[in-house]
Amino acid sequence: MRISMPDASRWLSVVALAAIVALGAGMGQTSFGHAILRKAGLFEEPTSYTSLAFLHPQSLPEQLRSKRASIGVSFVIHNAGSTSSYYQWSVVLAEGRRPRHVAAGSVRLAAGREAAITRSVEVLCTRGTLRIIVDLAHPAESIDAWTACFSSRS
Repeated sequence: MRISMPDASRWLSVVALAAIVALGAGMGQTSFGHAILRKAGLFEEPTSYTSLAFLHPQSLPEQLRSKRASIGVSFVIHNAGSTSSYYQWSVVLAEGRRPRHVAAGSVRLAAGREAAITRSVEVLCTRGTLRIIVDLAHPAESIDAWTACFSSRS
């Protein structure tokens, strides 16, 4: 069976188109290809975010019966981004209008990794409510928990 000239050129065009598509797909997998696709608006970097949560929220006291207490504050920082990130954190106690920094530190996390942090903090809880705050400096995120203060002398 003989292939006529129009069929041969059509077949050659299909092969050439397949080769161009394969080459383009291969290029799109490289950083150079990503840059070209990003400039063309066809590629977006994956969304990155940080999650911050109390590790054992049920272990935080709902109320304190004594004026002074030592409580454990455990939290986890998760880097859901595609690059390593550095996190500065602090634990703040706020009773009324007087916030008091009681612990601070920093941690570097690789992409997709998390760190659990536990600190024992001394609490002075005299009346009303006490707010336990865990802050991240960057990204600016925080979580908090409230506890009621019931002094035996109240």
